[in-house]
Order: sequence, then structure tokens, then C-alpha cells
Amino acid sequence: MSDGFTSRKKTILVALNSDTPDKSPKGYVDEPLLPLIVLINNHKDYVTTSSCSGRICTYLEGLDESNAVEIEDEENSALERQDERNGDGDGGDDAQVSKGYEENTSLAAVEAAKRAKGGQWLYVSHDPIIITPEQDSGDQHWIVETLFGSEAHRVVLMEEDGSKQGINLSPHKASDIARSQLVYFKFEPMILHIEASTPLAAKTFLNHSLFSGYRNSGILPSAKRTMLAIRSTLKIDTPIAYIPSTPSETEPKIHLMVSLTYLRVLIELSNDKFRMNVSQISRFEKRLTEHLLKDGNDLGNKRMGDQGEWEDKEARRERKRKEGLIKQQQAAKAKIEADARREAAAEDGAVNATTAEFEKDYQVPAEQ
Repeated sequence: MSDGFTSRKKTILVALNSDTPDKSPKGYVDEPLLPLIVLINNHKDYVTTSSCSGRICTYLEGLDESNAVEIEDEENSALERQDERNGDGDGGDDAQVSKGYEENTSLAAVEAAKRAKGGQWLYVSHDPIIITPEQDSGDQHWIVETLFGSEAHRVVLMEEDGSKQGINLSPHKASDIARSQLVYFKFEPMILHIEASTPLAAKTFLNHSLFSGYRNSGILPSAKRTMLAIRSTLKIDTPIAYIPSTPSETEPKIHLMVSLTYLRVLIELSNDKFRMNVSQISRFEKRLTEHLLKDGNDLGNKRMGDQGEWEDKEARRERKRKEGLIKQQQAAKAKIEADARREAAAEDGAVNATTAEFEKDYQVPAEQ
């Protein structure tokens, strides 16, 4: 275990236990993840560096004036920022991408530019969207007000039946829309970023994560640290609206590309995924408790040898075979010893019975 890991973990745990808000927009760790985070941080080989319990959100892409092209992967650049931050927060919420520049008007360049700084979260919730009976049976415009927040007044609806009826359906070409600022509806499941003390410890944790259903997990490349991202595939990420690339209005309109019914379906699906997400977190916590985090000195990996070395399948099979033979020999020895004790006890019983009969038949008369 390196001194660097120990020092970083100490700094993170001090920050977690303080009353000072962290650098995420919320300023604190999501409550549903607290038991899991405490469990992980109690192990000597791991420390959480960022987390999000799951969320529903709508996000308006940014469009940098210089059409900046994002040249760094968002997640890797986030790791570099964490080296400076050394804190724990809502890793998804505060992700910002770094910028590089390239003069290019291709669709790929525009797409990259739209992912640069300047985007806007229109709606973020770390809980399912509650639908009241009135909302369920009444006017569905509440969906727009919920998902677009303070920008709802800018939204141009798409007709439910696909006809215009005085409401603009889509006056723009598909190729133009693709180059516009898009609004995405997202459901993002739990994500954890964890630093491990060694590559072996990271691989051990990753194996338990994959077993628990977090199939989108992996060990992240980092020159300074051994990092893991724990993620599942319970995800929705789809464009639902756009702002024209050449708006004619002073305050550009947000044009829906889908119906309110479709948005309602997305909400229902996300609420279902929220429940699945919570259940998966619970199973993950149980798995770690039973198999990995039994104590701070036990990695709990069933593929670890007696001396802590990593075993391949053949080595493990041979070790198990030898252990089985030893157990068989011990069981056979115990049986022989038990049989010997029973035989000795039986012989002692027979001798005692014979002695008693002899004394009865040949009693010496008592003196008168």
C-alpha cells in the first residue's frame, strides 16, 4: 500500500466527516449511498472519490462560441480534477469537460463542440418523479413544466396526433437538427468512483461488482492512481428537443421532437429503473459485506491463495484437490480414533461386568 494512497484516503475521509459542503452542486453525498460508502471506506484497500446514487435529468447541451472541440475523455479529465480536489461528492453532477480547439465545421466537430462547457441542467432529481392522481388524469403539460423547469415557457409542443393544428411540428431539416443544441432526457443509475491501494485490490473489487450486476464497470487508466468506475447498464439517454442552430428569435425556442405521451413513457421507465437501481445497490452492499469487506484485512476473494497470491484456475484446482485430500485423511483418522475409543469402552464395560458377577458368587461371609 503506497503512502500516496494512505494520504489521499485520510484527506477524503476527513472531508467526508466534516460539516463543510463538498464541491459538488448538492454539496453532500446522496443519502441512499451512505451505508455503502461507509462500508467501502472502512476497508483498508479502498476509498470512494465520487458518487451518485442515480438520477433523472434533462440536459441542454452547451455550444461554445468558438466551436471548441472536446479532445479529452470526460471521465479521464474528471480523474485529473479529483487529484486536485481530493473530495467526495456527486461525481455525475459536477462533471465539466476540458476544452481543446480545432477549426472544423464537420458534424463530428459540431457534436464535440456541443459537449464543451456551457451546457445547462434543466431538471435534476435523485428520486423518482411522483405523479399525482390529478396529473395522471389531467392535462399533461405538467411534464413540460417538470422536465424543462424555468425554461418551460420556451418549449414548442409537438402535436400528439402528428398534425400541425396551428402548432409547429418541426420546421427544420433532420440534418439541421443534428447540428443544433439538443436537449437530452437521461436516467443515470448509481455510479461510484473508487481508488484502490493496488491493481490486485482493484481487480478483486471489480470482480464482485460484475457479479452484482454492474456490467459497465471497469478499471480506469490513470498514471497516478488505481481507479475503478462502478456502473450498471440501467440507463436512458435520448434527445427529446432542440434549439435551432440559427434561431430567429431573441430568446430561441426549444422545439420538442417527441410527444408528451412519449415523455410520460420515459418518466415511467425511469421510475421503474429507479426501483431496480435501489434494489441493485442493496444486493451490491450485501455481496460486499459477505464476500469482500468482512474485515479490513481480508480481501475476501475466493481466488486468493493462502499467502495472498493470485491464482489461476489450474493452481486453484490443485490447491482445492490437496485440501480435499487432507480433509479426507483427517476424517479417516478421526473415524479410526473414534472406533478405538468405542472398542476400549466396550472392553472396559465387559471387564467391569465380569468382576461384579465374580464378587457376587464368591462373597466372603461376614464374621459373626
